[in-house]
Amino acid sequence: MGLIKPFLLTLFVFVLTPALVVAADHGHGGDLDLGAMVVTAERIDEYVRNHPQQVERLDDAEIRSRNMLSVEEALGVMPGVEVKRSAGVGSRISIRGSGKSGGVLVLFNGRPLNSNQYGGVDLSAIPVEIVGSITVFKPPVPVWLGPGGSDGIINITTAAADPGRPRDSAPATRLRLAGGSYGLAQGSVSHRRPLAQGSVMLSANGSHRDGKRQNNDRDSGGCTLHWDRDLGGGRRLEIDGRGYLAENGSPGPLDNSTPDARQRYRKTSFDSRFSGLFGGAADYSLNLYGDWINLEDRSQSGYTASLDDCKLGLKGESSWEAGDGAWSLRFSGICERDEIDHSLSGEHHRVTAGLGAQLDRRFGAWVLTGGLRCDRSSDFDYGPGLSSGLSWSIGQGWMAKLNAGYSVKIPSFGQLFQPSHGSIDQVRGNPDLDEERIWSWDAAFEYRRDQEHRLQVTLFRVDTDDAIVYFRDERLIFQPVNADRCWRHGLELTAKWALGTNLSFDGSVIIQDSEIKDHGGELPYTPRVKIDLTFSARPPLAGLRWETTLRYCSRQYSESENDPAQRLDDYLTVDLKSVYPLKLQGLTAEWFVTVENLFDADFEIHYGYPDDGLRALTGLNLTF
Repeated sequence: MGLIKPFLLTLFVFVLTPALVVAADHGHGGDLDLGAMVVTAERIDEYVRNHPQQVERLDDAEIRSRNMLSVEEALGVMPGVEVKRSAGVGSRISIRGSGKSGGVLVLFNGRPLNSNQYGGVDLSAIPVEIVGSITVFKPPVPVWLGPGGSDGIINITTAAADPGRPRDSAPATRLRLAGGSYGLAQGSVSHRRPLAQGSVMLSANGSHRDGKRQNNDRDSGGCTLHWDRDLGGGRRLEIDGRGYLAENGSPGPLDNSTPDARQRYRKTSFDSRFSGLFGGAADYSLNLYGDWINLEDRSQSGYTASLDDCKLGLKGESSWEAGDGAWSLRFSGICERDEIDHSLSGEHHRVTAGLGAQLDRRFGAWVLTGGLRCDRSSDFDYGPGLSSGLSWSIGQGWMAKLNAGYSVKIPSFGQLFQPSHGSIDQVRGNPDLDEERIWSWDAAFEYRRDQEHRLQVTLFRVDTDDAIVYFRDERLIFQPVNADRCWRHGLELTAKWALGTNLSFDGSVIIQDSEIKDHGGELPYTPRVKIDLTFSARPPLAGLRWETTLRYCSRQYSESENDPAQRLDDYLTVDLKSVYPLKLQGLTAEWFVTVENLFDADFEIHYGYPDDGLRALTGLNLTF
């Protein structure tokens, strides 16, 4: 507790005082100039266009029009982002070709989702129906957003989190029913009702799949309640509650299968967010949140390990923008306490506190940005961070960008002691791990005519001291260790281009190289070439929408020693999706069909975990 009390006072002074000063400068009693506050989607779009950071954004309109069924799917279509389900709880998220585990920070309305010590995040617990936008910050990321984002930051916001969004004038209910290959059945329902000064939304979903392999079945379900209210004077209160339950088999890799291993995962989350405006040029927000998690992990031998995790956190943010747009200041502070009780490794706790700031300065066609932060955890030392960037608007839609950053990544609970993903038969922790220290930079040249026409080429490099990598011992068990030094560099090409009104394409190409200096091998799960291309069309048939996606991934290794026997071969897959609008008994409906791995390519998602091959899903969306 000695760390928490002084920090809370510091957080209040550091985050809210600048906004109070701005309010004083603007006087009292005048009209609140909401037009000066750029907290709407337009401000984010302006930030993406003109600031140095490499940012991708997806809004709910595109999510609905492309019939994305989950947050994982929505992230997977964003340029340079890849999402793969882990063997158990959570997902492996890769940004710009990185194969590191746990280096991506996921935020929900600005608060960390995966800062828990074991470092995992199950995106399935967030129903796609409540998502308003997804923003991806590629490394080096702005440090004021929070610690733990050495490989990128993903911020998921609810539709109501942006006060500039128009409200629905009538209640709306959406129902989705779908079924597919290997016993897959899905269903979800959501209902949103406008209130006099806000709105309320309730959603529920459930899913079952048998899987192709033995003991690869999964049952999951969850519910979400959202409530928000405008309090007047630019103030706003939002409350979210989420519950999620999943039970699945843990089949293990083919060379160390565990046909009787099982996992049961339960998570309850609470989020509250209070936001407001100071004067006409400053805003603030405070997030109070908590997670309660229980995981039961039954091994092949029959022994059941349990993990109980309780996290409470407070995060504050404040920003100010000068009236002429020449300056902007952003401040943030965070304090979390995480309590862990694991049957194998005992009780552990971690208190983390940090402060961050960023200054943006415009000089005509130039934008200069710089940020600093410092974090302190109870089981590790201070962790400094910095970010800087420079952009030059050349004219006619052309822009050059340059970024550099430094961050410290402390090991997660799973890396130190016992992971929560996969089975305890497959992975062990290492309590002797040190922090990672990461330097990163990128340089980009971009052309952007509008949202539907843009091209970008980026050079990037990441150098990591004491990088945490995994090796597999003679018992066929993975364990993390610190490598002395690693590097990764490459070229990223991204594009989105509309060819008329009925045809468009978007995609990314990553060409990279990497090395672990200890022995000269490549970093695990770091392919040299990765290509994602999506072609979208609207055929003459009224309302029909069609997508074809091609994905290529070159060969890669699953562990740090680069054992040829554990290499993942290259692969090429083709996916198809079609959506057709219908009218059923006066209801607005859509019939959709999705086909994955059309040509039944034989490849492994992770070492020893083969893809299910050709599979299909079809269903109906109803709105009333």
